[in-house]
Amino acid sequence: MATQSTSSSKASNNNAIGIKETLTSLLIAFMLAFLFRGFVIEGFQIPTGSMAPTLLGKHVRFTSPYSGYDWSVGPWTYADPARTIPVQQQDDITVNDPMSGLVLNDTHRRLAAGDRVFVLKYLPLLESPQRWDVVVFKNPGTHENYIKRLVGLPGEQLAFVDGDVFVRDAVEGQSTESGWDAWTEPGWTVARKSERVQRAMFQDVYSSRYVPEPVQAEYRAPFTGSTNDWDGISSGSSYRYTGMGPTSLRWNGVRDLTDANSYNQTLDAYKLFAKSDNFKERIRPFPDSDVSVEINIQFDDQAIAISPVLEARGMEFRAVVQSDGSGSTNVSVEMRSAEQADAIWTELDSDSISGFKSKSVHHIEFWHVDQALWLFVDDKLVCGGAEKGSYELSPAQRAIAATGKGWDELERSSSAGNGIDSPGIFARPEIYRKPTFHWSFSGGPFTLSDVSVRRDISYQINRNGPTRGGHPDNFPTMNGKEFFMCGDNSERSADSRIWRSGELDRWVKSEISDRAGMVHRDLIVGRAFLVYFPALLDDGPVLTPDVGRMRWIW
Repeated sequence: MATQSTSSSKASNNNAIGIKETLTSLLIAFMLAFLFRGFVIEGFQIPTGSMAPTLLGKHVRFTSPYSGYDWSVGPWTYADPARTIPVQQQDDITVNDPMSGLVLNDTHRRLAAGDRVFVLKYLPLLESPQRWDVVVFKNPGTHENYIKRLVGLPGEQLAFVDGDVFVRDAVEGQSTESGWDAWTEPGWTVARKSERVQRAMFQDVYSSRYVPEPVQAEYRAPFTGSTNDWDGISSGSSYRYTGMGPTSLRWNGVRDLTDANSYNQTLDAYKLFAKSDNFKERIRPFPDSDVSVEINIQFDDQAIAISPVLEARGMEFRAVVQSDGSGSTNVSVEMRSAEQADAIWTELDSDSISGFKSKSVHHIEFWHVDQALWLFVDDKLVCGGAEKGSYELSPAQRAIAATGKGWDELERSSSAGNGIDSPGIFARPEIYRKPTFHWSFSGGPFTLSDVSVRRDISYQINRNGPTRGGHPDNFPTMNGKEFFMCGDNSERSADSRIWRSGELDRWVKSEISDRAGMVHRDLIVGRAFLVYFPALLDDGPVLTPDVGRMRWIW
């Protein structure tokens, strides 16, 4: 009996120890999870479209029945004058297919939920916020979590001119902090992106892959051939040149190169293909000269010369690919004035490559972004780039080039404004020159496919109110712990450019910083690096992940 009693007692003790160990392990696991979430990685959900199309808040997804192109738009158009019926309940939704331009009418679209992202916390001594990071931070006005792209660093001055970001180091007590002369001073440089970040920030404008099939009567191709030897331009996804002499393929003005974002087109009065100088439009886009143009080309057995040429800011920018047909090829990137007859091309960079042969399909990609020219052949950078292909203009020089107006003329204009009480002259889309481009060829026959155009994100000026950084009388100077944030959906983002002093949170104002528009280092949470759960629909029976849209964030 004693033995049985002892065995029972041991079993009871073992059970108690087992439960204790299990509870201890669970407690440790929970503590580690909370520590990991608090100091290493945390998940967030995107609520709005201020970072679209890079990151999506609640949205409505469309697939064009004409072209097959897939894109998203914001959900906040309303069907009735009282603005009480949101888009998902509308009986009539009207949008344009961004590729074909054709109108889509739909009803009762269901909302997709916002992307869920993982955020890597910035750990002291290990990682600091860098320009172009997509970061989560506490909004200085509401203390809510916001997500934007970091464009301005501590100790810098920043200016937005013609969509680009200009920066210079600020010297306390020496650097001019406002006034038209400040943008003419030395030290300014355009903030350029790495290739990886730039590719992530490009937005689609057009691709011949999405020509409607069958071709609709309302469709208008945005390209025109210079001779009658072209086939397929108005109705096909590939274009064939059957001649032998010089020819060109020109962007024909059916649509302008602008900063219009297809995500915004469910907004009231927003027209995706509005003209910047059409005053009948209530919402007018800004011209965008930072573009990527691409083709796939297959040519026959003869030598060929290929040259994409962008006309913008009173200049011409081009790349040259000169091949003898057997593989030996010379490449260069060049620029010249478009306002002087017979102006000489200035070569920024050149090289020779091999492997560019007839009969094979070759991919050519030409960028003009952030005051630099890039040339890629078969997905390899062969000429130019952020350093070798760059040219330098100060903010004042860039404004002169973009508008065609003198600096004194801009300053003395009746609509010059001061950027504080009014948006000022740079918020007027019609003053900017419209860019256009063409592909020039010598030799043939050849076939083109995947003829595409993309544009860079353009940080333009708020048309409805003052924009910090958008005027010489109102540009920011960050102190040693301040950052400047902007949304990728530039025209629809509430960010550092428009936050006002009276909107600051009381606690932030008293304990951290009382400077409007700046995001103090203590308010930054971390860098978003992965969309881990791109939800498909949030009002169905099951919240279904759209695995195909999982992606890294750059």
